[in-house]
Amino acid sequence: MKEKILYIPNQDEYLKVSAINNKIIRFHFSKDREWRHNYSFAIEKEILPIDFISEESENEFLISTSFLKISMDKNNGNIKIYDRENNCILSDYENLGYKRVDKKVYCYKEIKEETAFLGFGERTGDLNKKGKKLMNWNTDNPHHTPDIDHLYQSHPFFLAWNPQVSYGIFFDNTYRSYFDMGRENENYYYFFAEDGELDYYFIYGPTPKEVIEGYTELTGRCYLPPVWALGYQQSRWSYKDENEVKKIAEKFKEENIPCNVIYVDIDYMDGFRVFTIDKNKFPNFEKMIEELNKEGFRVVPIIDPGVKKDDSYEVYKEGIEKNYFCKRENEEIFVGHVWPGESVFPDFVREEVRKWWGEKQRVLVEKGISGIWNDMNEPSIIPSFDYKMMRLLFYHLKFKEPPRVPSFLEKEDFYSKTLSAEVVHGENKEFTHDEIHNVYGLLMAKASFEGWRDAKPEERPLIITRAGFSGIQKYSAVWTGDNKSIWEHLYMSIIMLQNLGISGVPFIGADVGGFWRDCEPELFARWIELGIFYPFFRNHSATNTKNQEPWEFGEHIEDIARKYIKLRYKLMPYLYSLFYEAKEKGTPILRSLILEFPKDPNAIKYEDEFMFGPSFLVAPIYEKGKNERDVYLPEGTWYNFWNNETFKGPNIIKVEAPLDIIPIFVKAGSIIPMRGEGNKIELRVYPGEGEFLYYEDDGISWDYEKGIYNLVRFSLSKDKLSMEYIHKGFKETEFITSILNG
Repeated sequence: MKEKILYIPNQDEYLKVSAINNKIIRFHFSKDREWRHNYSFAIEKEILPIDFISEESENEFLISTSFLKISMDKNNGNIKIYDRENNCILSDYENLGYKRVDKKVYCYKEIKEETAFLGFGERTGDLNKKGKKLMNWNTDNPHHTPDIDHLYQSHPFFLAWNPQVSYGIFFDNTYRSYFDMGRENENYYYFFAEDGELDYYFIYGPTPKEVIEGYTELTGRCYLPPVWALGYQQSRWSYKDENEVKKIAEKFKEENIPCNVIYVDIDYMDGFRVFTIDKNKFPNFEKMIEELNKEGFRVVPIIDPGVKKDDSYEVYKEGIEKNYFCKRENEEIFVGHVWPGESVFPDFVREEVRKWWGEKQRVLVEKGISGIWNDMNEPSIIPSFDYKMMRLLFYHLKFKEPPRVPSFLEKEDFYSKTLSAEVVHGENKEFTHDEIHNVYGLLMAKASFEGWRDAKPEERPLIITRAGFSGIQKYSAVWTGDNKSIWEHLYMSIIMLQNLGISGVPFIGADVGGFWRDCEPELFARWIELGIFYPFFRNHSATNTKNQEPWEFGEHIEDIARKYIKLRYKLMPYLYSLFYEAKEKGTPILRSLILEFPKDPNAIKYEDEFMFGPSFLVAPIYEKGKNERDVYLPEGTWYNFWNNETFKGPNIIKVEAPLDIIPIFVKAGSIIPMRGEGNKIELRVYPGEGEFLYYEDDGISWDYEKGIYNLVRFSLSKDKLSMEYIHKGFKETEFITSILNG
């Protein structure tokens, strides 16, 4: 049997249960005794449920897989899930496994042995969300604090952990939704949505990594980014013209600081019209890119979804003619204010609109760009009154260069407006904006990715996005949006990126140095030290703030930045191999301690530390004036990366950390592939027991999909290193081994 349908008398609804595999069970409740949610924006591949064993008694349905047993009460639909040893993993709370209030749908679960609830996408506050209430509604709020809940991304997924067992729940509902993880009552948690159906997946571990693997089996996994996209990246709103971009590139060369990408923000466009070039500021855009490419720099431009309302603008005219823009129910095209002024918005729900948008990118792709930076795609609009003030700001910036960002740009709600709830989407207006809002950014990123593959099928792009939903990892890297040059936001990034990684998104980062406000030298040094462990490593700052390139803070800070950026490049073979693991299993690169030490009851307490892959434990300095900190080392032997001093865990040690040092420890048994001289790979080996899968390909094309890559297993046993080719489809690499202490 592949599906079981149960009638729930007390709700007068049906429950449809299917097994996606032996560890993933789908529970889909009808609404008004119908199932209309026969689609998913997050789960795009076809899923064929497996057979399961079904039994029935007077009061109970029982289904079983090789890992799970699910009991369902015939009278109230109460669900209990057990493992193979009949341990209850999860149970509905009382008879509230399904509850409906008007359009809202609810599900209540008992809190049993769960120590922590993690994930939920991009979240401020504590790593562990037990006792918290969270909302999913993509919102542009650059002035967030640890108490601000929803931001640019919505991921209605969480991982429940204790040292014995982990499970996950993915609530496949794109409406505004909420998770109360025991704040209302410590005996239960619940999740609900403003509308739609109660459709969720239970994902069994029992380890945290296996939960993430199961979740990304549903929602998809990342593609391998081009190797250059793992390097240091420099951005600003905005490098004002061609000469400034070239000077930035020249300065990186002059200062001997590696850099792979320079971004151009909204000012490269003609009047902020997407897919255009300002010929006055960038008269030789294509030639500029060609010259920068020869010097090792890639160029990535920003693209916003807002299309200027202008009858002489080809993109607007064509979109109007083809009926591609979002409308209200009364057929009136929705108009909102963004950077170009009055703007309209593509209806990315429609495949033909996504294809059209992707094709429009071609004009930039053919000029030599190397990726697409999607922004303002929550979607975010600006109230007309504030828009007029914004235009005054640009005039002021151009002619008077004021000393700070005007206060209206820092208003709490300046960026929090979006498309009207009256907007409808789809070929037949089958979706309201309330349902599409959270996936608008996901669908725009999908359009960018697929458009790139059509326009330049031989080369992998760097696609990044500010807004997204579950499944965004298939198409795009993610950065955490507009932050500030304050210590609090440096610290918050440690937590936000751990939860994004747990939520299935491996290619993640935060604006190094902070976007808003002037960055101070000490903060910049500490942020660069942390930033080299962000999978996506970009320095980005706002208009009219102090320049934030590495040489802008004095010689000492520049030396620190150069040291760490070069370390990032040395670690690229290790990092690229981690991306292979992310592509295959969904495993994050920046990892909470519990992912590597799931049975350690203390691991959850140290949220200000993280693992960089399986080997590095990173303990950032995130307070002004601090030159030491306590570091928790889990069980095992650990090497101080800087001096090879060894420590035994579990233990808390005090570590000195002068301004040029971030505490880093390496787990015994680690094998770290690093860039050596020429094309050689240096294997830095830390004595102990362990193994590492080293991955390599050409770093640029999609040939790895054809099997043109190498996968090498390095194993370390009793300080003896061995290697084995798991897959050999690429040219051989020369390895040089260095084992600590001989």
